[in-house]
Amino acid sequence: MGITKIAFVALGLLILYLFVTADTSPASCNHSCSTSELDVLSCSSASLTTNSCCVESPGGLLIVAQLYNFNPGLGPGDSWTMHGLWPDLCNGSYPSSCDPSRAYTDIPAALKRYKQYPLLEYMTEWWRNDPIVTTENGTDADLWAHEFGKHGTCMSTLHPDCYHRYQPELELVDFYSTSVRLFKELPTAEFLAACDIIPSNATTYDLADIEECLSDATGGFTPHMGCSEITGYLNEVWYYGHLRGRIGGGTFEGTNSTFKSTCSATGIRYPLKLNSGY
Repeated sequence: MGITKIAFVALGLLILYLFVTADTSPASCNHSCSTSELDVLSCSSASLTTNSCCVESPGGLLIVAQLYNFNPGLGPGDSWTMHGLWPDLCNGSYPSSCDPSRAYTDIPAALKRYKQYPLLEYMTEWWRNDPIVTTENGTDADLWAHEFGKHGTCMSTLHPDCYHRYQPELELVDFYSTSVRLFKELPTAEFLAACDIIPSNATTYDLADIEECLSDATGGFTPHMGCSEITGYLNEVWYYGHLRGRIGGGTFEGTNSTFKSTCSATGIRYPLKLNSGY
């Protein structure tokens, strides 16, 4: 066999080897985001023409939702706790449960598989289920699963095709770690305490004062304040913002709420927790 023929045979075998061993799964064909793509802000005009693996689209209006659970008193001390991270559409409406095939159920097991022990420990303390507010019956872990199934599956940058060498449930790490990170960046109890708005069974507060306090603490943006329909007590806050980049590692930039407060203008109760620290 001539040298030229041997070379062609060797080349053919090499090409065959590369084809057989290549990772051709959808995750291996992910879009590699450029620096400029990761700098695009969700809901901006540029987001309409940017790959949805690199910017949240169409659900680019993010909400960091927190709870104040006074009865039972969930979470450490007088702190607020986590409710979720939600991707609303840019017009204020929202998608829901976008991919039933990824409605994962055993969140603790998935996080342990990826060795996310500190993350799971933090969630166990700070992401508590209050069915009266969340309307999700069950355990804290049931709430975590509900939040990803309803909201996380609608986040474009968490789609499995956006990951290189995707592994099952890998996107959960980004969803929960970013939810925790943004919760830490918005310490509601500390913000309010700095304005002398603290839990009390004797004092009431005006909505305008609460909104002004949180607006000043977050760059001039007014969040949504929620109060119980039954008691009128303060129990929820939603911080609105857009995201620059992907859910995993993106930068949250605040904006004003698109949803009217459910609290009265005056006489808002912000009571001490029962069994505080439970």
